[in-house]
Amino acid sequence: MGGGFANFQSIAPFLSTNVGQPEMTFANTNPFGPGGDTNPLNYPVESVALGNGLGYSSSVPAFGLPAGGITDNRIGAYVGDSWKVRKNLTLSYGLRYVRDSNRSDSYLPPIPELNAALPGLGNRVAQPNLNFAPQLGVAWDPRGNGKTVIRGGIGLYYENAIWNNVAFDAPDRQATGAFGQFPSACSAANTPQPVVATGGTLPQATFCGSASGGFVAIGSVANQIEQYQQQYQALSPFSNSLPNPNYAGTLLDQGFGFGTGASMFDPNYKTPRSVQMNIGMQRELRPGMVLSADFVRNVQTHYLLGIDENHTGDVRYFNMTGAMDAINATNAQFTGSGGSPCPPGVAGIQCAINAGATMSAYAGNGLTSSSDFDVACTNPTVGFGYPCAFGGINPNAPPLPFLMSIGRSVYNGLQTKLNENVKQPFRGVKHVNLQVSYSLSRFENTGGASATNPGSSDQDFIINAADYDKPNRYFGRSVLDRTHQLSFGGYADPPAGFQMSIMSHFWSPLSTSLIVPNTNLGPGEIFRTDFTGDGTVQDPLPGTHVGNFDRGINASNINTVIQNYNNTIAGQATPAGQVLIQNGLFTLAQLQQMGDGVAPHVCLAPPAVDPVCGAPTSPGNQVNLSWLKAFDTKFTWNHTFKERVTVQPSVGFYNLFNFANFDLPSATLSGLLTGAVGQINGTTPSGHNIDRVGVGTGVYGLGAPRQIEFGLQLSF
Repeated sequence: MGGGFANFQSIAPFLSTNVGQPEMTFANTNPFGPGGDTNPLNYPVESVALGNGLGYSSSVPAFGLPAGGITDNRIGAYVGDSWKVRKNLTLSYGLRYVRDSNRSDSYLPPIPELNAALPGLGNRVAQPNLNFAPQLGVAWDPRGNGKTVIRGGIGLYYENAIWNNVAFDAPDRQATGAFGQFPSACSAANTPQPVVATGGTLPQATFCGSASGGFVAIGSVANQIEQYQQQYQALSPFSNSLPNPNYAGTLLDQGFGFGTGASMFDPNYKTPRSVQMNIGMQRELRPGMVLSADFVRNVQTHYLLGIDENHTGDVRYFNMTGAMDAINATNAQFTGSGGSPCPPGVAGIQCAINAGATMSAYAGNGLTSSSDFDVACTNPTVGFGYPCAFGGINPNAPPLPFLMSIGRSVYNGLQTKLNENVKQPFRGVKHVNLQVSYSLSRFENTGGASATNPGSSDQDFIINAADYDKPNRYFGRSVLDRTHQLSFGGYADPPAGFQMSIMSHFWSPLSTSLIVPNTNLGPGEIFRTDFTGDGTVQDPLPGTHVGNFDRGINASNINTVIQNYNNTIAGQATPAGQVLIQNGLFTLAQLQQMGDGVAPHVCLAPPAVDPVCGAPTSPGNQVNLSWLKAFDTKFTWNHTFKERVTVQPSVGFYNLFNFANFDLPSATLSGLLTGAVGQINGTTPSGHNIDRVGVGTGVYGLGAPRQIEFGLQLSF
């Protein structure tokens, strides 16, 4: 079932804001009300996503609901055999076949308008029909006494593609119907996006920033945002027979894009898969005690990454004609010292800058990527009537983001385990079981544009690539990587029906990436945080890779890395700016004079006093991500009355020693280098509590503060 019960952003608009130095400075002016940066309504509007109030992802009725049904039929077959080559040598081999009928929406027809924009992009999505998975294993007992086994194996395994990815693909492919849609009204401060509904196109949002291009407080425009959401929902009635306003073909005909975040499958879809390899040994050290050690390697390929296949913003597709048109339009908006409009062309640029023109102003007229507007810039109705300067492969098309089967991850790990079972180890104890396991591992992947925390970087879900030109450019430690994982546990059976059990985990920290945050200064972000010229913004800090923090870079040396960036990159032209300089349009001095035409400064981490960002908000040094520590124990008692009723009272102590835990996948220090509390360049020990594991809503959560659970079980 794809929808019907899920609201997502359907009930109210969803706002998100970077909590960085510019945002906090603005909030502390109390633009809406008292409280400064402690009042969320004082922060600026940056990203605003809407919801149309519909929860359906298909037009197929199911479970008594009028739409939202998704059906998949799976065929699985396996044939295998085992060959005893010798008395002490066994070879196992097999072949598995798997086919899902609907994990790629391949039943939906081609989209001709997409093929007109980029040939082949609108083809029917491929249906994987040849997912054959061979497997091979071997086990050898070198002495033939049953106490030692050396084993190895290799196999191909296909991923169970999750429903979410299917649910978000179909609504843009069906020409009729009403589906859950979550358009962006503001992609950043002063960067409104088109919003299209069944009842027509909404007027462009005016709450993304001030008329002068500055920030506007959330509280000051909250009513406007609410009314805009209500207007959008009023124009989005449910009907399976009406045209779908978000059908990709219709949007392209009107000059609109279908969002800058990928949700549709590329036609060349492939099922994500893994090659799993292992070699290891198992040895009985003495009766009841077994040691095993295995080296495991897993290589996953074809997991989905979002790529703008039109490559808007990519410096390789610079359009000189579009750049000159944007410059002329901007110059005409500013007045020179004589009271006349600044002259067109390069000659008028300095005049416009002296009169207050910024890169955001030039970008607002098309001197940027078309992804800033999510339209075809050449469209005279919704665009400018001329190409954007960085309009991509096809300047007559908007951004074309699709999920491509190009992701790659590699796991290497040494996994060891010691297990011992002892009967009657001493008087009164019937049985003791003890287990200790240790893993030394390294998990690396391609990463994604949200690689600052694990919650938004799961490679099984939809994430955009960190680089559209070379998706593996930042290949490094996954933000779910843990180098060391030590666990131990066991149980004992004392006399009189008692049982005691323990379980404990000690795991080394996760990692995170170092990301230069979006400046939210309006259009033209490619001139500030696109360091590779591929069109993506909010890039990793130059010279770093995914998961670099706590993997080579940590709290003790992060300021060396940031200071090197500030000395060599900040204040300089990004590749997009360099293209303007190389083509004789702007000078570096002009880009710097505008302020928003060059790479931004990044705040130093505590305890350093940053010359731009000022002193840290609290005393102490920057912290690293934290180890996970947990020790649980449980006591039970069993008693049977007349062989009919068994009573089992119990008491369990979770996190018995009340270890303070921080930075679990659901809430870790963020790698977005805003300098605020909760970031890897703004968090001292006192501020680290923002990521401390809380009690939660369940009986027990891993790493949560100590909890005691009382139980009573009756069996009869």
